[in-house]
Amino acid sequence: MHRSWIAGIPFWIAAGLALANETRPLDLGGGVTLDVIRLEAGTFTEGSPTTEEGRGDDEAARTVTLTEPFFIGKTAVTVAQWQRFALATGYRTEAESGNSGGFGWDGKALVQQKQFTWKNPGFSQSPGDPVCLITFPDAEKFCGWLQGKMGSKVTLPTEAQWEYACRAGNVAAWHDGTETLAAAGGREALAWHKTNAGNGTRAANSITANSWGLHIGGNVAEWCQDWYAPYPAGPTTDPLQTNQNLSDKPRRVLRGGSWNRDLRNTRSAARFRADPRSRNADTGFRVVMSVEPLAKAAVTTLPSTSIPVIPLRSEETYPVVASRSDGFSFGSLVCPLIGLGAVVAIVIAIVKAANRRSSLPPGVPRNPNSYLPPTPPQQQGQTIRMADDGFWLNTDFAAGTALDVIYRLVNGGEQRSRIIYQPGPGGHFVFTGSRPLSASFSHVPSMAAGMMSGSSYSPHYGHQTTTPLYGNDFQRSDPPDNPAAY
Repeated sequence: MHRSWIAGIPFWIAAGLALANETRPLDLGGGVTLDVIRLEAGTFTEGSPTTEEGRGDDEAARTVTLTEPFFIGKTAVTVAQWQRFALATGYRTEAESGNSGGFGWDGKALVQQKQFTWKNPGFSQSPGDPVCLITFPDAEKFCGWLQGKMGSKVTLPTEAQWEYACRAGNVAAWHDGTETLAAAGGREALAWHKTNAGNGTRAANSITANSWGLHIGGNVAEWCQDWYAPYPAGPTTDPLQTNQNLSDKPRRVLRGGSWNRDLRNTRSAARFRADPRSRNADTGFRVVMSVEPLAKAAVTTLPSTSIPVIPLRSEETYPVVASRSDGFSFGSLVCPLIGLGAVVAIVIAIVKAANRRSSLPPGVPRNPNSYLPPTPPQQQGQTIRMADDGFWLNTDFAAGTALDVIYRLVNGGEQRSRIIYQPGPGGHFVFTGSRPLSASFSHVPSMAAGMMSGSSYSPHYGHQTTTPLYGNDFQRSDPPDNPAAY
């Protein structure tokens, strides 16, 4: 920022503008980072004037105030960043887990075929391209995982946050001050769209950044939190549309246009919408993170020893007792006493098992065979912290260590998965979707991080097939076979 530009303006404004350029790299593990940029609270005009060329009827202008600062992704989430998430969690997208695949590029149009997923959208991608074929629920899973790693709330942007970030204080049709379609068409570095992209994505940072340092607009359409609806009239504060019934059918907002859409769709005010389960090769997302960290959950220390097991071994022997001279032998009591002792031991074990069952949390089945006590850690001083949508691991194991995790949900039964331990500032977060009733983990000896996937990383996903070796943490019903393309 040039000092001469801010000379003469109040200090608090200058400080806010300086903070708007603060970039924070988020460590995703495995040498992969995700840069977010801090934006200060502010007021702007969302939507477009009636005279703006290429505008839609749903862009009625309104004054919006955002009361809290926030961090937003410098670019859309990239292929490399998404792959890091998928390898760390075993997560499979809805296009991968469904029966019919996603909508990929067949050379002429987006068509649905089984082979089209984020690994193969129908065109080659580099690790720095924005990931695509991501549904709204897929994007939310990434946000939940990142929230666990960072210890701050991570979501998709609201529609207002997205436009505020895109405009970067500019009131023109495009964030660089361009006003007309003709002028914008002559600026290839402004946005990737149907005319200049070449039927596929480009590197997420390959367009010119706006004045707040964000590469935004074009390339892939980006999911927002809001359900699509007309803007309510009048000024508003921190808007978020939560009513899904104000459109022709429930659809989420998409912003930014894409490589498969016209230039006018890359304007700052341009709106689009899609079924949240849509999985298309021109749809991706970026993240928003709160400035303030989440309140830390209470720390629960795992037991350092296992629950005792009573041995009942047929080969066990007992000491010989000397007999008395009167012919009454203490040894003659050994067999009955052994039998009595075995019965007592069995009764004690049954009572303990009953006590464990009676103390199970609400919602856990009472079948003793369905409840397993927490697996003890391999070392002392290791902790699990429960959260509303998962749990944190803090261990003495080195980053890159494979761990088996077991957790129990109120309505989900016992879940098991294998992760690669990659701790952030708050430890390693395991996303479960709801607060676990119990959780434990154990070390997997001699398991390298590279073995978490059936194939190694390739920058060109059109020729890669990857079969995860282990189940994922995220249980879901299969998506519909034929979701709407938009």
